[in-house]
Amino acid sequence: MVNIEGRKFNWMNTPHSWSEENKKLHLKTDSETDFWRKTHYGFISETGHFLHTEQSGDFEISLQFSGKYTDLYDQAGVMLFLDKENWIKAGIEYVDGIQNASAVVTREFSDWSVATIDGMPETFYIKAKRGKDYVEISFSLDGSSFQLLRQAYFPPSPSLKIGFMAASPKGAGFEVSFDHFEIKEMSQE
Repeated sequence: MVNIEGRKFNWMNTPHSWSEENKKLHLKTDSETDFWRKTHYGFISETGHFLHTEQSGDFEISLQFSGKYTDLYDQAGVMLFLDKENWIKAGIEYVDGIQNASAVVTREFSDWSVATIDGMPETFYIKAKRGKDYVEISFSLDGSSFQLLRQAYFPPSPSLKIGFMAASPKGAGFEVSFDHFEIKEMSQE
């Protein structure tokens, strides 16, 4: 168990190398780790790293992170997890030597959407807003001006597991640091 900002977090697939200090989470992903279900590749992978807490109601989760992406599909960001067939991961995914804003929405089958980012930002900000039956994902390069990446249906539920996600589907692993984690409870819509 890990305590961050006074909240208790638990690991799904603990990485071999990680630390938490001064409200900052640092980890190195293990090799051949991912979250994906069926679509296009025909396999199910539930081996990515996910440090999560439980959150009920409508909320907005935001975090800042930076990674040293090196290999195809290296990824980090936020995850919202209902169960093994219903989850969302969003953040950076490294494809063809470029950092992309990325969102994977899984409702039995995973789908993937990306937006190319200008340059190779050192720091990235991701925000996920949970409403009654949807999640809205936005990203920013400066932490103040956010751009919509995806709005998707997501099944209503009393609570979700939410938190930090990172994986290296093809590579040997990379280092990532998460900072400025915040959860705001929202009024019911």
